[in-house]
Amino acid sequence: AGIRSVTLMAPIGTYTGWNIRTAEAGAEGEMYRLDGSFVPFTKTKMQRLQSGDSRLSLEERYGDHAGYVKAVKKASSKLVGMRLLLNVDAERIVRAAETSDILR
Repeated sequence: AGIRSVTLMAPIGTYTGWNIRTAEAGAEGEMYRLDGSFVPFTKTKMQRLQSGDSRLSLEERYGDHAGYVKAVKKASSKLVGMRLLLNVDAERIVRAAETSDILR
């Protein structure tokens, strides 16, 4: 429920609302505070297949850096059109995507 942000509409990984404890923290496998986690997608399909990750890689999702930027622009434009994001903020988000190292 709620408003899907650009980072959820053009994701670079999986975002969760929970976190699992490690052995170092004690109580391994138990839920840790509700801080959330981020699990990045692999860069390429080959890396995904080698790791056994069932989620599409960045390469499979966007093709290349320009494809990622295009997805961010589309998501930002959608939110601006719905009056949920200011143009100035959309421009900042797109600039961040353009200067990122995602799929470079």
